[in-house]
Amino acid sequence: MKKKRDASGGVGFPVTARYVARHARRSFAGTLLALLLAAFLVGTVGQMAQLRARYGDLVANMVVDVRFYNDFDYEKAKLLEASGYVRDPVYMKTYDDALAEVNTQINAVFTNHIEELYMEPITWLEGWDKENFIATAGKYCLMPAPMMDEMGFQVGDKVLVCERLCLSHLLEFGYPMPKTEEETYALIESVRPKITIVGRIETPNHQYTILLTPESYRYCGFAGGSLRLDSAAYKLCSYYDADEFRDYVKELLMKRRTNIVPGEIVMDPVFRMDTTDADRLYRSHQLLNTMFPLTIAAALILGTLLPILVVLQSQQEAAVLRALGWPKRAVTRRFVLEQGLLCFVGILLAFLILPAINGGDLTVFRPVLLIYALVHLLACMAGIALASRLALAKSPMALLQAKE
Repeated sequence: MKKKRDASGGVGFPVTARYVARHARRSFAGTLLALLLAAFLVGTVGQMAQLRARYGDLVANMVVDVRFYNDFDYEKAKLLEASGYVRDPVYMKTYDDALAEVNTQINAVFTNHIEELYMEPITWLEGWDKENFIATAGKYCLMPAPMMDEMGFQVGDKVLVCERLCLSHLLEFGYPMPKTEEETYALIESVRPKITIVGRIETPNHQYTILLTPESYRYCGFAGGSLRLDSAAYKLCSYYDADEFRDYVKELLMKRRTNIVPGEIVMDPVFRMDTTDADRLYRSHQLLNTMFPLTIAAALILGTLLPILVVLQSQQEAAVLRALGWPKRAVTRRFVLEQGLLCFVGILLAFLILPAINGGDLTVFRPVLLIYALVHLLACMAGIALASRLALAKSPMALLQAKE
């Protein structure tokens, strides 16, 4: 019967596995160090890759809030919305001291974001919903349930709305001064729009508020010729456009209004856009991008150097094998398989640990990690082969004498 290892010193993988097991018992510390180093280096690269990818996702989805306050021109707000820099506009304008047809004091609010005021459900007029209400320019509004119940309104009814100073506004826009009280009421009635109630806000809140879309201002006399927003809020489409967007806003705000009514107080709008958090996140991502290739390079160097040192320190063992008749190629193959097997087991250990410390997230097995693990294993084995050849360049007697 033939033996598994012939006189030439040929060695197969099963024999090497048993040899590694015996070597692990004899040199437990060295074996454990080899396993832990491979696991640590591969795990570090994997965790860095995961962290880098997560920061990349955060940077790609960074949200920068853009806000305008104090008398912001709605026409400019629409230009801004169409510029391509921003998304998700939220407009708000409140007219206090307005009157409904029963002389009840109310607030008339122009908004395209109903949830800013009410979170309750809405009972819509047939054929209406939130989307087409916001998108429709016309004489339509929503009212809260308590106000409708007190006034006896139903969904579909029309309500007259004006402002206390409606007559003053009309005169400023060139209407002739009425001579009698009847003419005054007739003038006001001629411009007061009839606004259809298309939705009932099912809220217990007794605040008297009529909600209108921003486009409705064109049909309401008390709004004058231009809607002046109390606030306009957006989300910046791309963080990378922040500086260019600031220049655009500066130019936009420098354009003065041309439809200012004599005696009207004009306030400059306030623009706010804070990118501090986004800047910090972006710098962190850039730092990770810089450190990642350095981490890979350092891990490859360390992962190759330690096995090389182990082989160089095993010159006496190599000399004994050579004295027993093992050819250089067989000794080299034994060292390569031994350290390669330890490195491979360390890589598998890292693959088990990485998902555990990331909450079971299997996306940690990114292509860059798998490629690095393969390169790490090949570099380790190539380094061991080179070190073995250098160590075996001397004769067995010279190796033994050098060890002594």
